[in-house]
Formats: sequence, C-alpha cells, structure tokens
Amino acid sequence: MSVYSQDITIQTTKERILSLLTDPFLLTGVFGHINILQIYDQKEGKYVKPSSLSSFSNKFLVLYIFGTPDTKLNFLEGEMEGPVYTSEGIVYRGWEKDQKFTWEMKFQTKAVKPMETLVRIIVNADYKVSGLDKLLGRTPFALAQHIVQDHIIPYVKYFLKTPSGIGIDDITPTKILEEQGTFSQILPKITKAREDVEYGIAIIKGEDVNGRILIKDGKITKINVNYKGQIIQGQDAILELVSLLTPVRVTLYAVYIDEVLMTKLEKYALATVSQETSPE
Repeated sequence: MSVYSQDITIQTTKERILSLLTDPFLLTGVFGHINILQIYDQKEGKYVKPSSLSSFSNKFLVLYIFGTPDTKLNFLEGEMEGPVYTSEGIVYRGWEKDQKFTWEMKFQTKAVKPMETLVRIIVNADYKVSGLDKLLGRTPFALAQHIVQDHIIPYVKYFLKTPSGIGIDDITPTKILEEQGTFSQILPKITKAREDVEYGIAIIKGEDVNGRILIKDGKITKINVNYKGQIIQGQDAILELVSLLTPVRVTLYAVYIDEVLMTKLEKYALATVSQETSPE
C-alpha cells in the first residue's frame, strides 16, 4: 500500500477545520473523485436515499470517478466510511465493491495559534489488481499525492472561508429603544437607556435630518448629523437636534460582546471535547 503524507498550516481556528473534516458531504466534494449516492441505514440494514434515513450514519454507497471530460471518465461503484474518530485522528476509508481499489485518509489537527491550525494529511491507496493504474490514470502513490496537492490544497488556498475573530454574522444587534417625537423629548430616554449599553448606535430620521449617535461603555463617543445637506458633528449636532421642532424617529440598537464571546467559547468547548484529535 502506497502512503503519502503532507502537513498544511491553515490560517483559521481548529474548530473551523474540525467542522470541515467531520462533514463527509463537504469533504468528498473537496476530494473531487467521490460522489455519495446513498447512506447506510442501521435500522433497515441497507443503503437508502438520504431522505429515508432514520438516524445518523457514517457509511455510504459511493461512485468513484476518475479521469476528466477531456480524456475519459471511468466509474467504479463502492463504499466509503467516515468520519471515524480514532486516537490517531479523523479517518475516512473506502473501497471499490470488489476490493480492487482501497484507500484511507487520516487527518490530524493541532492548534498552533488561536487563528492558525496545523493539519497533517496521511493518505493510503492500494490497487489489488494489475492494470488498474492505467484505468485510473495514476499509480497508487500518485493518486494519493494528487488528492492532496490538486484538490485539498487548492480548496484551502482559494475557497475555504477563514474568518478572523468574531464575524458580523455572529452578532445580532438588540433594539432597546424606539421613540418618535421631538429630539428634546427623546434625549432623556436615550441618556437613560445608554447607561447599560456596551456598544450601541442610535439612528435618527426625520424631515430634512438624519444622523447617528455612537455609544461605547454607556458614553456617547461620536455624533454625526446631516441637516438639510449640512454635516454637523459633536456638541453642535446635539444643539441643532434639540432646537428642532419637527418630530424625528430615534431607534437605539445595542450589541453585547460578552454574550457573543461566551456563546463562541461554549461552541468551541463542545466541539473540542467531542472531536479532539492530535497529530502526535
């Protein structure tokens, strides 16, 4: 059996990498040569279509595809198993139905930094009959190397989403105030509501006027107002708003970063406990 191994450093969290490595549908798409057809149902004792599955399963009926449209495509029916969690890492393995072709891919992960993960990929491939290298277009070693260098690495380099820190999708602002009237009437309510705001923004809309007030740690840090096409900032903006006799609508939104961080930490802890692997 031919073995190919390569280490890859990826600029993202270990949690993000584990979420990819434990998704067989996503990962087989990255491999480029495996198409999942059906899933083995333990209750039924046979392969079924995904919509008929009664519970989680990690065993699949697959179609192996080799070649390119420019040359010739060859198809082999077979099976795949994974993810399988072992002391040596996350493992996927598969075979052609007559065992003429077998393979195994092992992933080991290690967090180097909060946003840097080392991934070791170990691929084994074996052909049980002579001449299969001509049919598949590569020797076993070349096939293992091809999967890593021509499929996995380009995916990581060009397509893998690697957010840094907390993404905007993780944050949902909370509306804590919405009032309509003159600004002088609304200002005391803003002053009271902002006391408990860690990060917030007040949006002001009215006839010939719109603006925003930024809040941090309960204090106003910045004010921008557009009044009849004129940009006014700071204390002058407050004075102008207070002098208005026409009604405005003010909506105050807040974001509580501590809650977002705690949620992220809880998700990370759960993923680490259930999916921990080591490249040792």
